[in-house]
Amino acid sequence: MTLDSLWSELQDLSANEVETIHKLVQALKRTRVSPLAYIEELMNFQSLGYDEDKEVYMHRMLVTDELKNRYKILHGGITATFIDTAMGSTIFQDLGVDRRSVTLDLNVSFLKPGTNGWLTAYTHLIKKGRTIVVMETKVRDEQSHLIARASSTFFRLS
Repeated sequence: MTLDSLWSELQDLSANEVETIHKLVQALKRTRVSPLAYIEELMNFQSLGYDEDKEVYMHRMLVTDELKNRYKILHGGITATFIDTAMGSTIFQDLGVDRRSVTLDLNVSFLKPGTNGWLTAYTHLIKKGRTIVVMETKVRDEQSHLIARASSTFFRLS
């Protein structure tokens, strides 16, 4: 694809569609200087740190129109990706960025649709073994409604 052919593709887009393309391009450009992957940039993924009282690592994402499904609610796959990303970030924060791990399983229960605003993931480390890390995450919206809950097992790479 050339810039001319891309420009041609953009000519008949609505103003909202042009705004969406702009957001996607900006997310792509941010990955040049950010440690986050493209999908994390699209989610506006942020680490909020550790809450010692609740013993959870907190992360958040922004629900935008680009991340919604045809029913105008957050796509379930994006919710699962947010949870998986929050859990992976939890491992980095707790065990160190040099500790590599991969998801072995992820079980998500979708409890209420995410519609707008920020969602916050609260991740609790259940078990930190030599090769296995088990976590639980609860996702809440800005009104503290429980959107989803999940459990996962990660495998620690050597």
